[in-house]
Amino acid sequence: MASKGLRIASVILRILTFIFIFISLLIVATNTKTVYKYTVNEHKVKFSDVNSYRYVVAATVIGGALCLLQIAFNIYHLVTKAEGTPLFYMFSDQLLTYLLLSAASAGLGSGIDLRANIKVLVDGDDYSSFFDKGNAGSAILFLAFICSAIVSVLSSLALIKKPV
Repeated sequence: MASKGLRIASVILRILTFIFIFISLLIVATNTKTVYKYTVNEHKVKFSDVNSYRYVVAATVIGGALCLLQIAFNIYHLVTKAEGTPLFYMFSDQLLTYLLLSAASAGLGSGIDLRANIKVLVDGDDYSSFFDKGNAGSAILFLAFICSAIVSVLSSLALIKKPV
């Protein structure tokens, strides 16, 4: 059985993870940019126009739901002083960690590549703020990954039982 301090640390880190996921979702999902061409035509770019940003949003929604489920179970087991299911925690933490890492790296990588390519193609920095917001949301998602990775290690440690 994991110690009470380990369980409290897990709950705090899971809540931090959810906060980072929620902030990242807000930043990326509301990311739009309107560019005026030749002062007549208007072109609006949304996060859904970039496939990797759509993946980031989908991963944050799935990750946020899984994180809320973990928080609810963790608080329930902390209050009832039950051991819970350490294998569920370990596998769901692993899933969440890999999901967050893949989404953060997809968002950061595409933001950097697309900014460089559009700068060459369009010959300007009209879309810089769009990619800055996408990179900011992905960087915050990377912070969520770090918290989730620490929780993943803690949940793996909870599987180790002391010899009697």
